[in-house]
Amino acid sequence: MSGDANGLTVDLKGAVDRNVIDDVGVPAGAELLAFTNAVQIGDRDVDKTRAALVAAVGEEATIEAAATVAIFNGLVRVADGTGIKLDAGVFAASIEERDYLDLNAFTGAANSADVQRIEGRAPSAVNELFG
Repeated sequence: MSGDANGLTVDLKGAVDRNVIDDVGVPAGAELLAFTNAVQIGDRDVDKTRAALVAAVGEEATIEAAATVAIFNGLVRVADGTGIKLDAGVFAASIEERDYLDLNAFTGAANSADVQRIEGRAPSAVNELFG
């Protein structure tokens, strides 16, 4: 994962639990989560969380964070709306993570319900990740 590659220990549950607004192992994690929840969920004051994020990471990084939220929002809506499935290799390689993060409870997970997983092993080559 990118956190590992950057020497960070990241609590991924914070990314999917709207009640977690804390240091999750990334720089300015609490400010990023508060801003993301304000923009995406509407449960916080957007202006206040944006100002706190600017103070923590600067204006340019705040713009990048806003663009990332927008892109992910759009991509998820397209994926869910068109019924895009996880490829068999990605499905198999992400079993533990999806369970740990309770991602199978998300509506879009139903799109991949009929994907056959590779039992007993993770993919050993890139082509196995993409079926």
